[in-house]
Amino acid sequence: MRKLIIVIFVLWTFIGCSIGSIPQYPNVGYEKNIIKSDKKERKLVKRFVEYWYARTQGDLNKSWEYELPYQKFLGSFKRYKAEVGGYEGAKIRLLKIKYLAPSEAIIMREVQMGKKRLVKKDKWFYLKDNWYHKYYQTIFPPETMEEAEFQ
Repeated sequence: MRKLIIVIFVLWTFIGCSIGSIPQYPNVGYEKNIIKSDKKERKLVKRFVEYWYARTQGDLNKSWEYELPYQKFLGSFKRYKAEVGGYEGAKIRLLKIKYLAPSEAIIMREVQMGKKRLVKKDKWFYLKDNWYHKYYQTIFPPETMEEAEFQ
């Protein structure tokens, strides 16, 4: 009985750790000290890394999957492809997570393109047990400096 408990514990630990693993990419990273042990936050960081890896690789089919579901009804994939370019080859680093509500987060990210470094923001929403990126679709220029940081 004791051996069975040990085997179950080892398997549970192994499976539990692999479920929450965050992929590592040379051009998309995060500050490890900002991640708490919270499963929901680990999922947010994982989704952020996967989303920005797809964007920096030019894989817009993949990044489209991470956008808020309702946005797919507001704009077509063709329009999305025309508007979201420009990140291929960039380095992205997650700097900070700020929660506005339990299901709404703003992520501060550093974007490095060559020698140029910018700090930008992403907004993410937690829906149906997953995090989704808020893609800012607008034909108008940003009204405030904060709004510009999301684009």
